[in-house]
Amino acid sequence: MGFDRIGGMLPSVNRRVKTYSAADLRRLYPPVNELSIEDDDILRAESLILEMREQAMLCERCEGYRRCGKKGDAKGMTYHLSAYQGSLIMETSYCKPFMDHLLIARAAKFQSFSERSAYDRRLTFASFPAEQRRRRPKLFAAAEEFAETYQTGVEMKGLYIFGPAGVGKTHLLHAMVNRLEERRIASIIICADAFFDRLRSMIGESKDIDPVLETFASVPVLAIDEIGQERPNHFTLEKLFRVVNQRFTRRLPTLYASNYAPPDLYTRMSDEFLPFTDPLKSRIIGMSRVGYLDGDDYRITHMEILDDEGDVIL
Repeated sequence: MGFDRIGGMLPSVNRRVKTYSAADLRRLYPPVNELSIEDDDILRAESLILEMREQAMLCERCEGYRRCGKKGDAKGMTYHLSAYQGSLIMETSYCKPFMDHLLIARAAKFQSFSERSAYDRRLTFASFPAEQRRRRPKLFAAAEEFAETYQTGVEMKGLYIFGPAGVGKTHLLHAMVNRLEERRIASIIICADAFFDRLRSMIGESKDIDPVLETFASVPVLAIDEIGQERPNHFTLEKLFRVVNQRFTRRLPTLYASNYAPPDLYTRMSDEFLPFTDPLKSRIIGMSRVGYLDGDDYRITHMEILDDEGDVIL
């Protein structure tokens, strides 16, 4: 897009009386030096280069799309210079913070599938039981590392956490998702059985489930709790494989929590399901770092028992 065609897309800049040399403009906006362009052509594009420098300075101070310092149609846009037949022209595209904003907004439409409680949203790494943190420090560190460092669009393996009931698997999963949300990383967390029940209800209401499956297959981070606990059948396995396979192909990380080790998922099913279960387990293992979490059932060890007089017996 040429500068003469962008109209009011860029905010006005206080024009300087000073005329810059080509060397000044190259210094003020170094990307010019990456183009095969003569000094005379640079001088003719002085206004455009100064506008581009102003935009670059705004982007350097970026605090996310919602606090974008640009105005009007320029908000959420990024600009690049290119050379065409001896002239400098501006090319536009949406910036990464804007694309992340769209992903978050899209994921938010499907948050009802997660059925998260206020308690779930308060779960953090800091509130994770210290005993379990000491028991499996590498697993805890891997979960924290993912939640603190993952960036949308950057390939990174997910995490598969398995172990007996009540040891903190779900806590760790919610802590990861809560931190990702704080960092404005689009993510969705679901419980496997509730998710498939919801899909069945949609079909019963003659609603299209394809947009749901596509969203879950494309959201930057998907977390699936209690995988393997759902009622497995052709419907659930086909839909689960569709989501996991597309995420595997797109190199999108998925987080899992389960009572079963990955190779032990769906082992009690008949051979007719092998076309789903074998490739499903293979993809889950291939796209995940696997961690075992054991220990005593926290809910049992911390239960309150009342005697006949109302006192709590610990």
